Amino acid sequence: MSTDRSITDAASGGALVDKTLKAARQLISNMAANSKQFGTRRDFANKRVNKVSISNLENKVNDLTSLVCSLACGNIQ
Repeated sequence: MSTDRSITDAASGGALVDKTLKAARQLISNMAANSKQFGTRRDFANKRVNKVSISNLENKVNDLTSLVCSLACGNIQ
């Protein structure tokens, strides 16, 4: 909680309690909008990558490589 207070105070250019109610609301609203736009590092912590089988892709790349080699050598009928 003290980290949030420190960040808010820093963003307000001093202490948040020195702001008027209208200015404090505007500052907090801007901070909330900014955090939604850019997210936080914690947003990425729970994301995982699933293992994907690439054998089919490897086969396609090999077939394409063979086809390009055949075209380059003029072996295509």
